[in-house]
Amino acid sequence: MRTIATAGHVDHGKSSLVLALTGTDPDRLAEEKARQLTIDLGYAFTTLPSGREIGFVDVPGHVRFLKNMLAGVGAVDVAMLVVAADDGWMPQTEEHLQLLELLGVVDGVVVVNKADAVDADTLELAQLLVGERLAASPWADAPVVVCDALSGRGLDELRVALDAVLDAAPEPNDTGRARLWIDRAFAARGAGTVVTGTLAGGGLRTDDELVVARTGQRARVRGIESGHRRADVVEPGARVALNLVGVERHDLERGDALVHADDWVLGRVLDVALAGASADGWRSYMEDAGGVTRAELLVYAGSGEHHASARFLDDGPHFARLRVDVSLAVAPGDHLVVRDPGRAATIGGATVLDVDSTLRARHAVTALAQPLGPRLLASHGWLTLADLARRGGLAREAADALASAMVADGAARSLGIWLVAPAAVDALQARAIDLVEQRHHDQPMAAGLELATLAAALGLDAARTRALVDDIEDLTTDREVVAEVTHAPAGATSEAGAALLAALDDSPFAPSEDTLQAADPGLVRALLRDGSLVDVGGTVFTRAAVERARGVVREELAARGEVTVGVMRDRLASTRKYVVPLLEQFDREGLTRRRGDTRVAGPTAS
Repeated sequence: MRTIATAGHVDHGKSSLVLALTGTDPDRLAEEKARQLTIDLGYAFTTLPSGREIGFVDVPGHVRFLKNMLAGVGAVDVAMLVVAADDGWMPQTEEHLQLLELLGVVDGVVVVNKADAVDADTLELAQLLVGERLAASPWADAPVVVCDALSGRGLDELRVALDAVLDAAPEPNDTGRARLWIDRAFAARGAGTVVTGTLAGGGLRTDDELVVARTGQRARVRGIESGHRRADVVEPGARVALNLVGVERHDLERGDALVHADDWVLGRVLDVALAGASADGWRSYMEDAGGVTRAELLVYAGSGEHHASARFLDDGPHFARLRVDVSLAVAPGDHLVVRDPGRAATIGGATVLDVDSTLRARHAVTALAQPLGPRLLASHGWLTLADLARRGGLAREAADALASAMVADGAARSLGIWLVAPAAVDALQARAIDLVEQRHHDQPMAAGLELATLAAALGLDAARTRALVDDIEDLTTDREVVAEVTHAPAGATSEAGAALLAALDDSPFAPSEDTLQAADPGLVRALLRDGSLVDVGGTVFTRAAVERARGVVREELAARGEVTVGVMRDRLASTRKYVVPLLEQFDREGLTRRRGDTRVAGPTAS
């Protein structure tokens, strides 16, 4: 199914055309029928001559209901612009066309309606005027069909034209990242919460778990309906109704987006490129407002209207940072419409470039002027492929291709699972080398710099630090310690190391704490690391002392079948303070097994 939105001035016959094409009156409200005026969105479905099913979203044409019009066209990619032959091109015809252009909707059919209400000369003049107005727009090549919804004139030609436009238009973008902008939410008897909208970005299935972008609430899809038929799967481009479990009707509103949580960055700060409703729309707005650099605006995203604080980032202005009042599910490439609430006028459009940038506003312009990949790296630093897809609004395959291209042309470096800007890698690696060299200089006896210490100094986590170091030929990591490849720590073979071991072995089972405290800490760590010293329950012994104690235990077990603290104390000429930690260590090793006040042979004793 494809979805088509209507557009055009009030009373030009949009709803009448939808009724004539589908047999369904899209004006569903009693007030609309009484006033013969479309106030809110209407929906209808039909099948074209090709067998293609389409859904219509009928929008109001009156300027007072422009918010509702934008809610209807915010998620579609094809439109039907209607101009009445007796009225001609009117203000809302012009504004609706501008809004379609700002939203990137450039495929559609133009209908000159009410053809039977005028004579042949007036009809021809109306067609000429429509052609002139379209000539300078992206709709210049759109087919123009003459119709009369009441008499049925031209309806068959219109159906054929709609088929032809849909054949020529690009298929709905499918990135595997579904998004449903809600344009209606209600409670259905016996079903619970139901929402409707035009699906974009990817497909949905029953039992999918979704999140409401604005609130973070979770909901499960209990049922799907499209074109008044139940479905298990629905594809992008279709009008759908979802029966939801886990969220109440009063928790939802028009403008909310339903998405798979892992596929989207839900953010309130949007960096955007500005596009004018006219050639200099934004510049004119700033000049009229006295050269402001900040403004309070209305932003239209999908089916929603949102208040936003804008900060213009350059003099063009070409770029702005929008702080929206709620979290939105948007990604680079999404189109927004921006209006001035004071003048109730459209200023222009905006294209999303980045969501929740980490860059300060004054530094953002340089990044925003770059292509997508380098732009995201400049803003967010380390990106996995999943990050690149989510932040870039890309299918996973497209993210993989972009990453490969960036690495190939030197726009990114690959470190483990991450892509990183080359300049950032160079700076971090230079800093890492300096820090390791400084440790070797300050503590030559040490094996190197602990990975956790290096990570903290670089402002990274351990995993990123390891990936960074693994990419440096002159550094190596061993047992969570980073060192230069050529570094050989002086331990037991050094004069100071041998002297320390000898001093401790003078009283092997009552090691001097004063001797250890007076020693170089780096040397002690090096001796512990190479096994010359052994930490036993917080007490440091030489390896020779521990081996000797282990031999005594084996002798006692062989001779008597057991060993006690008292026997070990006498055999080692030591005290309980040192004997007990040794025996507990042997218990952990399995050499002994404690039974009351004695120890017997353990599983590793033989």
